[in-house]
Amino acid sequence: MARILIADDEDSVRHFLKETVQRMGHEAIAVTNGQEALEIFKNDPIDLSLVDIKMPKMDGLRFLHKAKEIDPDAVIVIMTGYPSAESIVETVEDDGYTYLAKPVDMEQLQDIIGRGLTVREKRIKERQAE
Repeated sequence: MARILIADDEDSVRHFLKETVQRMGHEAIAVTNGQEALEIFKNDPIDLSLVDIKMPKMDGLRFLHKAKEIDPDAVIVIMTGYPSAESIVETVEDDGYTYLAKPVDMEQLQDIIGRGLTVREKRIKERQAE
């Protein structure tokens, strides 16, 4: 069972993601903004984060950069309604893991979480081998 952090200011999206993640057998921690997400990230072990790009108090890209400072092995999925924006794709591919287009497709979400957890495990093993 993985610990998945969900940050989205839209109630319906946040609840859908939380329920889906829990049905997958993972622990889901859901918050409404990037600042709350960062506080949890600092204090609790998180295996993967699902973070909306546009949120109050701290957006998803800023969260991504701050989270990577705390945990370089962090796997962060940025959710966006604008997946074609080059700056988003480049930033996420460089620093995070991937992005997820809204509206969120359940099968794609399951695939991204599964692959993301594998990526995290690989990152940790590589860092330990250094």
